[in-house]
Amino acid sequence: MTPVEFKTIRKRLGLNQAELAALLGYGSAVRISEFERATNPVPIPRLVALVMMAMDETGWRPPSE
Repeated sequence: MTPVEFKTIRKRLGLNQAELAALLGYGSAVRISEFERATNPVPIPRLVALVMMAMDETGWRPPSE
């Protein structure tokens, strides 16, 4: 999964970086930003990529408050 694909899915899911970080168990949005960075991105772990693709393909959306 590329950084652009990752960011596109995150936006399609209606999540900001902090929300996705919390959902995936990361301490802050910094890690998500690193995944999405166009220059020198941090590699996206395979499991995280699979979770993102599954949420996207199944139409998962965060619960409304």
